[in-house]
Formats: sequence, C-alpha cells, structure tokens
Amino acid sequence: MVRSSIVCELAQHELDSHWGIAREFATVQGGAVWVTWAEDDVPSCLAKEPCSRTSSSPQDACALFSEHPGLCSFDAEITLAEDPRRAGRIDAALRVLAACERHDQQAVHAAAHDATLLTWDELRAGIWTFLPDSDQAAVYRLLSRADSVRTMKPSAVVSHADDVTEVTRLWSSSSPCRLAGGELAQSHLTILDRLPTEWQVVVLGGQRPADSAAPRTPIAEALRVASHHAEADHAPPPAGRNWEVTWDRQRDREIGARVAERLSHLPYGWRVDAMRRMTAGTDALSAVTEAVIAINIIRSYGLHFAWNARHQPRRVLA
Repeated sequence: MVRSSIVCELAQHELDSHWGIAREFATVQGGAVWVTWAEDDVPSCLAKEPCSRTSSSPQDACALFSEHPGLCSFDAEITLAEDPRRAGRIDAALRVLAACERHDQQAVHAAAHDATLLTWDELRAGIWTFLPDSDQAAVYRLLSRADSVRTMKPSAVVSHADDVTEVTRLWSSSSPCRLAGGELAQSHLTILDRLPTEWQVVVLGGQRPADSAAPRTPIAEALRVASHHAEADHAPPPAGRNWEVTWDRQRDREIGARVAERLSHLPYGWRVDAMRRMTAGTDALSAVTEAVIAINIIRSYGLHFAWNARHQPRRVLA
C-alpha cells in the first residue's frame, strides 16, 4: 500500500517532479519502490536501485536512488514538513478504528495504516527528537503492527487505536512529552539488570500470561523479593515439577531464561518499552518477542536496530 503521507525526499530543488519512497525491498541488493509526481498530477511508482555514493564515512550511504537529481542525502538536511491537515486525518482514521465492526476490512486496514503512520509523521515534524528512546520504540512497535490489522479481532483493532491515541497526546501543549510509565519501567529495568542472571530468570519466568492457571506476582513485587534474596546471597530454590506446583515451575524457568537472553540483546529503549508493557500486565515472553518481531518488520521502512542492524537507523524517511 502506498502511503498518502509520502513527502519528497530530494534536497531543495527546482525540478517540477518530486520523489518519495513507498517501500524498501528486503533484499541484499537493496533498492525500493519510489513514487514520483508533479504538482496536480497522478503519481507513478517505479522500482529504483540504491544510489552507490557514500560520504567521507563509508557508513553513510546515500538513502536516495541511483542517478537521482540534486544532493545526496548525507549532504542534505531533509526534515518532515508540518501539515495542518494531518491531525484531522489522524482523528478521522481513529474514528473508523473505534467503530471497526461497522466498516469493511479494507477501510479498517487503510485507517490503521493512516492513523499509525500519520501519527509518526506528526511526531517527526515536531517533537520526535525530544522523545526518549523508549517512546520512539513504542511508536516503532505500533508502526510494525499497522499492516497486520487485517488479521486482528475487533478488540485488538480497538486496542491498537487506543495505543495510537495515547501517542497522539504527546504533542498536546500540556503533555510531559513522554509516554506514561516510562520512568517506572526504567527503574524496574535497572533493578532487574542488577540481579544475578539466575534471579532474573525467576522474575521474568514468573511474568506469565494472565490466563495461565498459575498466579502472577506483579513485577514490582517480584523484583523486590528477588533483590532481597540476591542481597543476602541466596540462590533461587529448585523449580518444582510442572504438574506439582502452581508458582515456580520448571517450565517458567525455561521461559524466563529465554526471555532474559532476548531482552539483553534488545537496544536499551526497546528494553524499557518491553518492561513498561510487563509492568502494565503483558506477559514477559509476549512483550520481548513482539519487540524482536517489530525490529524485523520495520526494516521494510528503512529502520535497522541492534543485533540485526546493517547501519545506523535513518530517522527521517517518507
């Protein structure tokens, strides 16, 4: 789907035609589908190979296409322009999502696409660079879900709309310019990182799904108890066999070890965002797995992070 919010990626130019990126190819060769248009003309889509030029640093490759007019991206300051219509379009899309059962699948999918990506655009045209990394990660996570709405249940679609709505409040004049729960999640992550690995496994393994037969201790309490034992140099007790206990099961320890390993490899902001979701009640495995999946999906938008990064993330894209 070609976005309705595509902007010209070229540096300031006098040409009648404009070029914006619609979708990058997830291939070793690179390249992308580019949209070209003139004022008051119908856009055209063309596949283009990437520009081969680099700056003085080989890490800074040009983000444009081969034989593009004008300056390369590393020599140009390209910012996303403000658009007074954008907020109204976001609100209209969110209204469709809130009443998703009254609309066909294509309309709901388009609304999710517009609501999420236009919200990202609005942030980048204003306060994006001032947001903490954890809030940027939360936006990227929503971005990764924009195209999957077609497979979601109505309750999940409304939940996605609620998450986007929360992000839109960031540009309110009364907003502290950060999502709620970020500072608490950062504090929880600091405590978790100070624990020995074996106690991290216990804490994260205990953050099981809410519909599990076993109870879940809130993560703040789990961290407090684990810290108390770790400071006393106590080792975790052996986990019980799965069919004998309801609390600390062998299966929990296995999941906790997997989650701890994955969490440790995420970029810091993504780790805070995952912890914020756990604090709000999401089970640990889902919170971390969804972060890993999101990092892979947003590669199609030209954003690369951490262990799968080919280069530094590009902050400004169409």
